[in-house]
Amino acid sequence: RRSNPMELYHNQVTRAQGAFSLRMFHRSWGIMMIQENITAPCTVLDFPTREAFAREVTENHYDIIGISSIIVNVGKAREMCRVARELSPHSTIVLGGHVTAIPGIEHDTNGNFVDADHIVKGDGISWMRQYLGEDPTAPIRHPHIVSGFGTRAMGMKEHTAPGRIAATIIPSVGCPLGCNFCTTSAFFGGKGKFLNFYNTGDELFDVMCDAESSLKVSSFFIMDENFLLHRRRAMELLARMKEAGKAWAMYVFASANAIRKYSMKELVELGVSWIWMGLE
Repeated sequence: RRSNPMELYHNQVTRAQGAFSLRMFHRSWGIMMIQENITAPCTVLDFPTREAFAREVTENHYDIIGISSIIVNVGKAREMCRVARELSPHSTIVLGGHVTAIPGIEHDTNGNFVDADHIVKGDGISWMRQYLGEDPTAPIRHPHIVSGFGTRAMGMKEHTAPGRIAATIIPSVGCPLGCNFCTTSAFFGGKGKFLNFYNTGDELFDVMCDAESSLKVSSFFIMDENFLLHRRRAMELLARMKEAGKAWAMYVFASANAIRKYSMKELVELGVSWIWMGLE
């Protein structure tokens, strides 16, 4: 557990399956999105060792050190802030990610305190753009993201040919439903709030075409908490796919009420072959 990159399946979904648990790692998509959408020079260290992080902030002069973390890794985030203060005292420290949802993280009162200059809750792209004096409303540039790597099961590694792994596309964050059992929208403005990075099917089609060309993929992991809820955008995307003859596959998140808005034919034509559903 000393080095534990982002691992959705073994950390959460299949962790109770013991030796049969699926192992697959993921990049930190949030900080990749921020890097892609600011003009200032930026270096991303994805799950660095303590030594690599210390070396980076010692050998380079950074005006800002941004740290992102999930809640369970709050201790690591706290230690990274301490190391940054010690080795790069001139730097402004910005903390973001799900860890900022911990109550009292910005106050030294209950043991959850993390020593950062700014605690950013919500959309890090617009916040960082505004902080740097850039246009927070500028169009979102989507990085080229492979959905997972290092796949293995029962110790056997999967040897996947280039282009066989899906690309990750992030059309929206948050969710307008705001279900009581879900914290998703709490991270992006509060209960029932959401933010569309791409409002139209045309915009989304262009992003997917770019990923298809760059990563040589034909399948997409759509990282949107309720993709099918935005029916107008989905149907605009379908129209563009038909026009261009695209037979893509999509893996999506959707709620039951959103799925009911579509016929089986529409779901098949969209290429929806895999649906995550949240159940209380």
